[in-house]
Amino acid sequence: MDATEGRRKTPWAGRAILAAIAMVATTAGAQAIPGESLVTRQPDLLDCEISQARNKIAWVDRYGALWIADVDPQTGLFVPANGKGTLVDAEAMATADLRILGNGPEWIATATGDQIVYTKFLAGLPHVRTNARLALAQQVRDGSWRSGYLAPSGFMRAAPYASRDWRDPAPRISYVDPNGNHYWRNLDDPYSEQRIESYPGSQYYYALRFADGERGASFPAVVDGVSQVFYRDLDAGTETQLTFDAGQKDLASRAWIWRAPEFGGDLAMFTVVDNVELRIYRENPGQPQWTLVHRIRTPRGGIINSPEYFIYNGASYVFFVASVPPAAYPSELFIANIDAANPLLLQLTPDSPRRIRTDPEVFIAADGPYIYFNRQTIDAAGNQYCLSCNEGIFRSYTGLAPP
Repeated sequence: MDATEGRRKTPWAGRAILAAIAMVATTAGAQAIPGESLVTRQPDLLDCEISQARNKIAWVDRYGALWIADVDPQTGLFVPANGKGTLVDAEAMATADLRILGNGPEWIATATGDQIVYTKFLAGLPHVRTNARLALAQQVRDGSWRSGYLAPSGFMRAAPYASRDWRDPAPRISYVDPNGNHYWRNLDDPYSEQRIESYPGSQYYYALRFADGERGASFPAVVDGVSQVFYRDLDAGTETQLTFDAGQKDLASRAWIWRAPEFGGDLAMFTVVDNVELRIYRENPGQPQWTLVHRIRTPRGGIINSPEYFIYNGASYVFFVASVPPAAYPSELFIANIDAANPLLLQLTPDSPRRIRTDPEVFIAADGPYIYFNRQTIDAAGNQYCLSCNEGIFRSYTGLAPP
C-alpha cells in the first residue's frame, strides 16, 4: 500500500475485511492485510508519546525544545502535522540526547489530567548525564503550560517513566542517576524518593515499570543465572519473585502488569524472554508464583522490541516491533491478543519497503485503534536515531472494529 500523508486510504469495505480477519482469527499464523500510511514527515519527530486522555502528542525537537500538538480524535491525525502546536519548554532536551538517555518526555496521569515529565539539562552546560535533571510541564487553569525543574534540582536524575492510572491523586515516576541506579518517588514529594537496591544499575536506562492500577512496579533480577521478573510493593517496600521458569526475562525491556478483562480483572503480565518470545502470565491470588498461560513468537523468530499493551472493547492487546532474522534491527510491526484458547497474531506492516520501524504507540480514533511508529531507512549501524534516515511517523490500522 502506498504511503500517503493524511488519513489512511483503506476504504470502509477493506477495513471491514480487516476487522473480520481480526475477530475470527483462530491461529497465531493468521495475517491481516499489512499496510502503513504517512502521518508526518517531520524529520526530528522521534519517540513521540501520545496521551489518549488529552488527544495530544509530546516530543522534543533537534534544538532541545519540548512541543505538544493535538491528535484529531476522529481521524487520529496530528494537528498541526509537524507536531509544533504549543512550545512548552524551549530548553529541555534534544533529539540527539535520546542516544544517551534512551527516553524522551512521558505523559503522567494526575488528578488534574495528563501532565508531562521529562529530562531537562542545566542551562548553558553540555548535554551529558551529570547535567541532566527531572522536569515537569503542567497545564494551568487558563489553559497555558508551565514547565520547570522538579525539586530538588541539585540531584542528578534523568529519563523519567510515569504511572498511568486515570485521575491518580498520587502519581509516581521512576528514573535513574548517571550510573544507571534506579529510583522511584511520588511525583509531588521529593522526600519520598527510594532507590531500588535489588534492581542492578546499568549503562542502559531501562525503566522500573509501574503496574497499572497498583502501587507496585516490576523489574528483572538474576536468580541462579536466570533473569526473572520481580514485583515491588512500593508502600511496603517488599519484593516478590513472580517468574521461576527458564529463559532470560527482559534483557532489553521491562514487564507490563495490568488488570485483564479476559481474566476476570485479575492481574496479567507479559515479559520478553530471550529477546524473541513474549510470555503472558496470570496471577495466582495469595501465591507468589504466577501461571504462564500463553507464548507469542513472530513467524520468523525475530527479536522483539518495545512491546506495550492496551485494552479495547473488553480485551487486551499487545503490540510490538520485531526483526527479520538474520538482521537484528526492528523492521515489522505486530499486534497480538493474550487469549491462548483463541490466539491472534497479525503483522500490520508490509515486508516491502525494507525499513527500520521503532517506538510504536497506540491511539484509538473514531474508527478504531491505530499503531504509530517511526520509520527509517537503514544505515550501516542500524541507528534508530539517525535524523537523515528518518522518513517520519507512519501508522498502521489494527483492523479492530470501531468501539
